[in-house]
Amino acid sequence: MRVIAIWAFGFSVVCGCAVAAEMPIRFIDAAEQAGLADLAVNSTGPTFVDYDQDGDLDIFVPTEAHMQGHDNRLFENIGQGRFTNVAVERGIDNGGGLARGASWGDIDNDGDMDMFVANMPPSARGVKKVPHSAYRNLLIETGEPNFKNITVSAGLLRAGNEQDVQAGGIGSTGAGVAWGDFDNDGYLDLYIKQPEYDVDNVLFHNKGDGTFVDVTEQSGAGILGKVLKANAQGSPNWTDFNQDGWQDLLVTNEGDSNIAFLNKGDGTFTDITRNRKPPQALALLNPGNANGACIGDIDNDGDMDIFLPTADQANRLVISRFAETGEVKFTDITMASGIGDMGGARGCAMADFDNDGLLDIYINNGGESNVLINDVIRMPVFVQFYIAWEPAYNRLYRNNGDNTFTDITDGSGAEGLGIGSGVGAADINDDGYPDLFVTNRTYYSMGKRVGVEQQNQLLLNAGGENNWVRVSLVGTKSNRSGYGARVKLVSGDLVQYREHSSAHGYNSANDPRLLFGLGTKDSIDYIEVIWPSGIVQKIETAEPGQTIKIVEAD
Repeated sequence: MRVIAIWAFGFSVVCGCAVAAEMPIRFIDAAEQAGLADLAVNSTGPTFVDYDQDGDLDIFVPTEAHMQGHDNRLFENIGQGRFTNVAVERGIDNGGGLARGASWGDIDNDGDMDMFVANMPPSARGVKKVPHSAYRNLLIETGEPNFKNITVSAGLLRAGNEQDVQAGGIGSTGAGVAWGDFDNDGYLDLYIKQPEYDVDNVLFHNKGDGTFVDVTEQSGAGILGKVLKANAQGSPNWTDFNQDGWQDLLVTNEGDSNIAFLNKGDGTFTDITRNRKPPQALALLNPGNANGACIGDIDNDGDMDIFLPTADQANRLVISRFAETGEVKFTDITMASGIGDMGGARGCAMADFDNDGLLDIYINNGGESNVLINDVIRMPVFVQFYIAWEPAYNRLYRNNGDNTFTDITDGSGAEGLGIGSGVGAADINDDGYPDLFVTNRTYYSMGKRVGVEQQNQLLLNAGGENNWVRVSLVGTKSNRSGYGARVKLVSGDLVQYREHSSAHGYNSANDPRLLFGLGTKDSIDYIEVIWPSGIVQKIETAEPGQTIKIVEAD
């Protein structure tokens, strides 16, 4: 054994780590020291962004504000491992809103990150109703990273919906949101999931002039009529199933089928979920209570695989067969992979936690959903669903490299007991190893806390000796955020692939910089980027242990 002292966030951590090819993965909870614990705040999922462009990651946490002071958090990174909440000062607290999820993207391609937050209406009468809201970052225009609500001026209102006009935004319940450029025009479009049974999801097209238009009906991206009860939960997932350069869409639902939309490249989508022949996604049909999905290449074969965190049954791992067959089809390998945990999963995160070149999976569990919400929280009588009431332990799975995973949670420091919601992975302390930010539920009824107090958890990765490299993407002809770009890294016989996306799992987002573990490799042959514009760019001068900023070539 070798003892390694790791200095992070102003305090020392001692980790007994075996010097071997396969090192233990260890985490240390630093939430309280960092000022991020947020005791008894009902948080949803974390998102990471350098909103003020000072070179370090900040954290935005949507909250379901049930009492004064529990509005959304914008935790600004002030250095030395400390954060401070500046949401009110920056105008992005979404005062009084019951936030379900948020997504960051440079919607006007001006070089700073803007945001959209999905809300839900309050259950009590007489309480302020805050609709879904879009916020524009004014950093480039004014030199100060303050935010302006542009929901109405940007036209982010459903077509022909007078209630949205009166409310100043979509007033129905939001369940998740994600940016993605579905028509490859260089501007980010927006997909919003909604959990009300008779209310459809919404796709907004970015017109490129600062305004949006509802194209749900003409694009075929709605879900009403495709499921018995529309109840879309978690983040929408933009991904390219068939690697044709057009972003496809996965929509997960609770209590009904998931839906895989294939982008036809002409502004419309087709549902391929139930197709008998490719392109088909029958393996994703599973009608479990899926809360979004985590998508990544777990077997390094060049296509994107899908992990579904489900609250009511075993989690599902579905691998793509596109690399082998050249056709869109999937295989469920849950039982063979060993990752079918039944802990009541809400959130998930894919990242290479030991930097061995293989994506691992972390699951934020909320426990069994066995308590009728009406019994503990005052709700309208027509609202009938079950919630998790007791805390549960989270799970950390190491990728074995053969489509199997090993549960290494016990003793890892990642147990994270809580009533889980979202989770995101990001290198918070810039040591080259992905850390975790975990959010949990604290329940309120009529402004009073009911149930057990919960808090956020910042789990710092103790790291190891494996090499790594980060990739930061800046689009020019493509959308500035680089969402939808496909990145390939080659280091000898180690070949890895990533897709850059804005959201995953239960209303969460990972580090906007793509982190590749290299194991013991000490050199990189090349990094190749396929941009949404179709431009292919190869970088042959990359070195491990740094962030490589790649600006889309002319």
